[in-house]
Amino acid sequence: MPPKLLLPILTIFLLVANIFVISEFEMDYSRWSRLISTGLYFLVLLWQNTYGKRIFWVFVLFLIADILLFQYENNLVNTATFLIRITAYILLVLTVAPELRNLKTNLFQKVVFGVVLGLNLGMLFFLLEMVPSKFKYPFLEFFFVIYGMSMIALVIAAISYNNRYANKISFYFTAGTLFLVFSDITSFIAYYLEFSEFYYADRIFYLLGAAVLVKFTLFNRSHEAVPEFESL
Repeated sequence: MPPKLLLPILTIFLLVANIFVISEFEMDYSRWSRLISTGLYFLVLLWQNTYGKRIFWVFVLFLIADILLFQYENNLVNTATFLIRITAYILLVLTVAPELRNLKTNLFQKVVFGVVLGLNLGMLFFLLEMVPSKFKYPFLEFFFVIYGMSMIALVIAAISYNNRYANKISFYFTAGTLFLVFSDITSFIAYYLEFSEFYYADRIFYLLGAAVLVKFTLFNRSHEAVPEFESL
């Protein structure tokens, strides 16, 4: 099999397999399929040998978080899972942060970022209010808000990165991170709001996000910013 076909073929296989497991088996089997999928992407990442240290640790943290999912109903494990994924998102922000130094924005872009931040924070607190009392425990709200803010920071960093460079490299990073954020949002709706249909969207977004991030590591990131954007 040509190396360039490995990732797309693996992703298609994992999408079909995970959808089948979610539809036919109980939650523990679904969690196993997620863990195995993350492990396979991690092996592909190691095989490509083009990853940076931060992306390597992001996938290590994803693996740990998937293992903890088996005891997710335990409050301490639940908290640890939040902290691990917050750390993974911070590492993703740091992955592109050096390339966003001296980022120039105009008033319109600042207003857009402010609106996006406000809307996302509003949605965050709205979703939190909808969580049934049986899921709530001390400090859940605190960790959930920090988790949500890390997601917002990642989205802002990814969009800024794509605006600045507007090439395949920035596209793959932005797409991968947005898929992961969509996965977390749909996972929250599926688990905490008990809309089980969203587990399908959660897994699809997660697999696509992991696959695209692995693809992102293949590129040499010696690229130049878009002149029009730099001149603002």
